[in-house]
Amino acid sequence: MGMRRHVNTSVKEEIRPVVYGVCLYFLLAGTDSFQIGSIGSFLKIVALLPLALALLDLKKFRIRFSATLVVQFLFWLLAIASLLYSLNPDKTFSSVKALSLNLALVFFLGVVEKYNQLELKVMNVALIAGGWVTILLMLLFSDTSADGRLTLLLGGENQDQNYINGYFIYAFSWHCSKFLLDKKKLHCIPTVFMLTIVLLTGSRGALLAFMTVCFAIICVFFANSKHKIRNILLIVLLMILLLVIFDMILAQMPESVARRFSWDYIAEKGSTGRTRVWEFLLGHYAQDSIPRMLFGHGYGTTSLVNTLNGRVAHNLYIDNLITLGLIGVLLQIVIQASVVHTLFRKRQYPLLGAYLGMICMCLSLSLVAYKPIWNIMLLALAVDAANKTTINKSNDENGRFENESNERA
Repeated sequence: MGMRRHVNTSVKEEIRPVVYGVCLYFLLAGTDSFQIGSIGSFLKIVALLPLALALLDLKKFRIRFSATLVVQFLFWLLAIASLLYSLNPDKTFSSVKALSLNLALVFFLGVVEKYNQLELKVMNVALIAGGWVTILLMLLFSDTSADGRLTLLLGGENQDQNYINGYFIYAFSWHCSKFLLDKKKLHCIPTVFMLTIVLLTGSRGALLAFMTVCFAIICVFFANSKHKIRNILLIVLLMILLLVIFDMILAQMPESVARRFSWDYIAEKGSTGRTRVWEFLLGHYAQDSIPRMLFGHGYGTTSLVNTLNGRVAHNLYIDNLITLGLIGVLLQIVIQASVVHTLFRKRQYPLLGAYLGMICMCLSLSLVAYKPIWNIMLLALAVDAANKTTINKSNDENGRFENESNERA
């Protein structure tokens, strides 16, 4: 009789220096507003570290083409080409530089680098921890000078109250997933705490984005549920409890901040002037020539077209419509749809929830060079590029890295 030999093919996984560089970048993402003299953003300098380490690790390079990568490349080419017809080439060049850095990070660190399971797990933890670092910095270096709304003040530069929330939206999505999908009850505490921080910033758009995250995770929860009626009652009870808690929190907050979430304030202020800007820019677009409607006025030139108040569009899609035309906004939509499809296919529900929350934020903010959304895209593409490796699987495997391929004896 022959004997079956069991060969141990397991290989000890190691964490390469480039991964530590990516983790440092994720951890310090919340310092994006901190400027160093004429050099610029401190985070931009930090981003060069993992890029340099990746370039030194050439033997590990693997390029896996995907729809997301191809469309991102086309979007980048269109932005560069817009230099030829831009209303202000200098302004467009500055915007293209910021876009190029974000794309370089996503390409070299999310697509070209091939990570093992341990490295992906460490990067995932770093992105979650980065959200908590942001909250800690907000509490240590808080600024409430704008009508009592909480934000971060570093080096004399404060972060926008709407933007700051996106730096911990993935951490929120992860805790929410652990609470609902894994039924880890203690995770309800950080979930409610993060929502409280959102309320303290006074950002209604961010609150809507975080609610979008909750809705996405709840949909996954019901899709995987066997006891539909019981779980519907459970969710309703949780929502009622959450509303009671929020009412108690709002009662303790400064009146200038709490009233921003009242129906009377919303009815009176509406979208705080955003709809006027949208109507103006869309009206301007409707009167543009055909070439301008197709290719826009040049990347980063929305403030020049917006003669109403000289600001951005406060809507990423209208912003791209004005700067890169119909072609640009369609490419943007395809990029986002491709990332959503990748995360859904890979069952990366915390990443999916956070990314959908970001898309919601794009409806009221011009998140052109917004680091949090690019960081989620980076990790999403890194997971997709790995050989059938997934992270944050649903239910009892949520938050863990698993290899879908089965070892055969």
